[in-house]
Order: sequence, then C-alpha cells, then structure tokens
Amino acid sequence: MKPMVANPLSELARPANLGHRGTGPTRAGHPYPENSIAAFRAALADGADGVELDVGLSNDGEVLVMHDDTLDRTTDCSGPLSAISRGGRRACRLLDADGQPTDECVPTLAEVYGALPEQALINVEMKVVGAAPAARAKEAELLVEAVLGEVMRLREQSRTLFSSFDEGLVRLVKRMQPGLYSALVSKAPDRALIDRALTLHQDAIHPIHSVSAETVRAALDAGLQVTVWDANTAEQMHAALDKGVTGIITDEPALLAELLDGVR
Repeated sequence: MKPMVANPLSELARPANLGHRGTGPTRAGHPYPENSIAAFRAALADGADGVELDVGLSNDGEVLVMHDDTLDRTTDCSGPLSAISRGGRRACRLLDADGQPTDECVPTLAEVYGALPEQALINVEMKVVGAAPAARAKEAELLVEAVLGEVMRLREQSRTLFSSFDEGLVRLVKRMQPGLYSALVSKAPDRALIDRALTLHQDAIHPIHSVSAETVRAALDAGLQVTVWDANTAEQMHAALDKGVTGIITDEPALLAELLDGVR
C-alpha cells in the first residue's frame, strides 16, 4: 500500500506560484541576491505562495542554502561550499548584481524556515555535484539524510517539497521518509519522465515549461502533480496554465501573481 503523503499544494485553490531562488538568479534589475532571505521575503511580498531554493552541506554537516557547489559566483568568499563551517559561512557575504557584498550571508535552511511565514511553501532542490564517482553515493546519502533530518526536526514537512534532477536523490527521499512529497526534475520532459517518476514512487514531476500538453495530461492522469520551471514571461506562464499544471517555478513571481489573479 502506498503511504499517505503530506501534499504541500493541497490547500491551494489555484496553481502554486514558487519564486525561483526567491526572485530569480542574481542579475541586473533585481536588487536581491539569489537564495537570500531578502529574496525569499520579496518573492512572498510579490504574491508568491512559496519559494524554490537549493541546498548543500558545510564541512560540519550544516544544511546551507546555495545553488553552486562553490562560493565564488555568489559571495565574496571563494572555494568549495563544502569547505566552510557553519560558523565560517557567516563571513561570506552574498553579492548583488554589481558584484558588491550585501548585508546578507549564506543562510542555513533552518534560518530560511524561521524567517518565512508558516504558510509559505518551500521547495528544496538537492544536488550532488563535483563528487568523484566513488564518493557520490555516500555524499548523496549524507545530503538527503541531513536535509530530511533538519526538516523533520523543525516539523516543517507539511509545507516542504523535495526535488532533484538526480534520480538517486529522490529515490533516497522515498526510502528514508516515504510520506514526504518529492518530485523528479527534468529538462527533457516526455512520457519516459512519467514512467521514471512512477517507478521511483514520486508524487510529482517538475519538467521545463516547454513540456507538451499531452505529457501534462498523461502525468495528471497517472496521479502525478506537474510543476513546471523556467516560465518567466507572460506567454510562457499562460501556456503552462493552459496545459493544466499544478504549479510554476519562476524568476518573476510578481508577474505570475498578476496573471493568476486575472484567471480566478
């Protein structure tokens, strides 16, 4: 028998609006560094139902919120994310679009949960990059164990979605905590994605926004929810909504909120 799964999207009356890294990758015209508490709060203020973020581990096992496996692109520190300690990450300031340090440091996952209102959804995307093949399986297990452990310790599982491009990571989520909501992410959305997700006992697929209407319908008919990503223009958002998706991860949560208000 399939275990009961806490579905974070169940209370929404319309497709979920999730801010990608808050208000999108750090770039000109957007004042907030990606994956910062300021960006997450801004996304919610713009009308998002929640945020999508990325995680990695410090050298002492703290779950940190960071997209890259190195600090170089988004902070004034350098080197691997895995080389800093939970204390050392406070010295790493996130950069603005001009490459200047801000007042924001690399946040922990626990800090993000504490900073956002309890109704805000949080999509935690996990990845293991840069690991040697021999060490990859162990690193994957350590990451998933740490992330799930933190979410369960904080009792935040009811508003959390777990996702990954890595089939091994979402398999681990279901092996360790079958009742948690997880999704397989893909850049190549087709029928094979649905079959892989079902084989892995996933609750959803997260395909790129160009997924066909036929694939969305087939996924929904198979009992999978469908949240697309990289829909950042009104045209892309309208197309996704017309296909019947259950959520959109976007760099432009304010625009999506406006469109969703218009289709109530």
